[in-house]
Amino acid sequence: MKLNRARNDPIWGEIRSGLKPILGDGVKLVFPEIWTEGHLSWYREIEQSSFRPSLTYGEEEIMERLSEQDVLMMFITVDDHPEGLLLGYTFEGVSLETFYIDTIAVKQKGRGIGRIIMTVLIKWAKKMGYRQIQLDTEYENEKGFLLSSFYEHLGFKVVDIDDEIGNITMQLKL
Repeated sequence: MKLNRARNDPIWGEIRSGLKPILGDGVKLVFPEIWTEGHLSWYREIEQSSFRPSLTYGEEEIMERLSEQDVLMMFITVDDHPEGLLLGYTFEGVSLETFYIDTIAVKQKGRGIGRIIMTVLIKWAKKMGYRQIQLDTEYENEKGFLLSSFYEHLGFKVVDIDDEIGNITMQLKL
């Protein structure tokens, strides 16, 4: 399965530049072209450090998401160890003008890493001609971190709340 047609965009260098003072000179962005067991291992490691078990994906679910249209799959590594990931795609169920962020996760919370990734992702989505970015999140995670507040500070607005499962859908108009 071929991934990441946007991997060569020079805009991604802004993430590395922003993360270098936080994570050091060994920071790299990895855009898998072909999905391997090593990438699956990285994904699981980051996912396990970032989400409670009920929010993690099985291998089949990951593969299903990687088969979506216009997949963007990026790992942030430091000295070849995974520190974060971003998974998104064009969400046909919503609109071809919508980029859907399926997963963003970083191991080191509270250091500005997620904000740097999201800021560059927003610039990239505008450059690619998307009209909005959408994501689903929880109001707060199990550690009390206000996830919805994080996204609101980036300009996202709540467009739907599912109290039954505790899910919030948020969008950013570009």
